[in-house]
Amino acid sequence: MRLIPVFLLTLAFARAEPLAFPTPAADPDLAFPLSNGRLGTLVPGSTGNEFLPLLEAPKSAATDPAKPGAAFTGKLLGEFRFEWLDAAGPVTHYRRQLDLATGIATATFKRNTAGFTATTFVSRPDDLLVLHLRTDKPGFLSFRVRLTQGDAEPAIEDRRNLVLPQARAWVYPMESEVTPGDGEITVHGEGEALILVAATSDPAKIARFPNRMKALGFGGKEHPDIQAIWTGLLERQKKAPAAADFPAYLKALSNP
Repeated sequence: MRLIPVFLLTLAFARAEPLAFPTPAADPDLAFPLSNGRLGTLVPGSTGNEFLPLLEAPKSAATDPAKPGAAFTGKLLGEFRFEWLDAAGPVTHYRRQLDLATGIATATFKRNTAGFTATTFVSRPDDLLVLHLRTDKPGFLSFRVRLTQGDAEPAIEDRRNLVLPQARAWVYPMESEVTPGDGEITVHGEGEALILVAATSDPAKIARFPNRMKALGFGGKEHPDIQAIWTGLLERQKKAPAAADFPAYLKALSNP
């Protein structure tokens, strides 16, 4: 029975075809592992609550080819929590896939007549967890984000930033405003949004996070060109050399 998933995984890797599944991951072992060698996470592709661990120097050891997230570990710096709001309707046309060549995970589904797409990757050139959200019906996108690190509560800076000792998150809807809350940020009635998360145990790097955002084109603008920044991040990821451990880990699953 193990030969079938091993063969499919090997074939997908050889052809650079994405791994695709018709349901979200039911547990972390089934989630997609994403890594740039310095920062890593596991993406389940949930349509309700998404919990993404922020792992420093992630490591992996091939085990069961049917469970790509198994044995994917690292130092836990915190957890990024994402919640789809207005999520009472049934989900249809669900699909999640992982592009083996670029390390980009995508989940698509329909709910309440609207289609949604969530694209996630750990940027190799920019050392960021990137989450891009889009709906085909403007105004139907609503969500809430949090950062957690043990018992520490994140501070909110400039309304759009969640700050912890070892992690930061920037929340940028394309058109609407964010609503800061008690350690969380909420967005209602959007069509598209970009979320960036950085995490490291190095205090010097944490201090440079704001400058890194400026280098990406945010500058001091009240509302930067998020579409241009998203496009730039995506193209840089596609062109960057793959992290050595990421494709090697998936390929090794074919030879347990």
